[in-house]
Amino acid sequence: MISRLDSVVVGVDNLADATADYALMFGAEGVAANVDGRSAHRFGTSNTDLCLVEKQGDRAGMESLVFAVPDIAGALRRLDKVGIDVDSDKNGLIALKREHARNLQFIFCDDVSHSKEVIESPSGDGLTGLDHAVIASGDGDYTASLLSARLQLDMRLDLTNPDWDARLMFFRCGDLIVEVYQPLSKPLAPERDRFFGLSWRADNIDRAHATFTEHGFDISEVRTGRRPGSRVFTVRDRTHGVPTLVLGVD
Repeated sequence: MISRLDSVVVGVDNLADATADYALMFGAEGVAANVDGRSAHRFGTSNTDLCLVEKQGDRAGMESLVFAVPDIAGALRRLDKVGIDVDSDKNGLIALKREHARNLQFIFCDDVSHSKEVIESPSGDGLTGLDHAVIASGDGDYTASLLSARLQLDMRLDLTNPDWDARLMFFRCGDLIVEVYQPLSKPLAPERDRFFGLSWRADNIDRAHATFTEHGFDISEVRTGRRPGSRVFTVRDRTHGVPTLVLGVD
């Protein structure tokens, strides 16, 4: 049913400041946009878009995941069959009711990926694509059922590791992963989930680290990642409410 992740929508306190910071991270200017009547700014990458928007409510951070589907009418029929109601069906967008989506905002849109211009980092020193979009869950089984059985994302991994104090579940979405993170020692409330963070790809992790340092970001040292052959660093500030990891594969 879902072909790929069209975009990640992030609500921010100050759109101008957030746009300037993410332009440095992507090495690209992006384009002005509009989301539900709110001013926004969109950055394109090789596999999805990041859409910054004036926040709704008190907290900045990830607001929604927008999934592209090849057949909107078919998606509506599928959602009805699996007992998921929608809040809206207008302008080609379908918003799933939060109470049927673990209190998360999931939106479906028509897949027009191949007609859309990709805005890439000209120098290759910035973020080039999304690797993981992470959801924190207090009930991994229920969230897995939603993503896999009902929304038909392909489950690729279900791993509990006490050394990481976590259960991790990976669901393939296009060429990236929607990850469900369930902490073990400090469990979250089981009745609802929340968006947790983003892991971005860099073509050259060392050049990306140097570029972020040059632009004054507070970042960690490059370290070995959990994925074999990968190295990562954490971006500690100017991500506007989104825990952020940058990943490169040697």
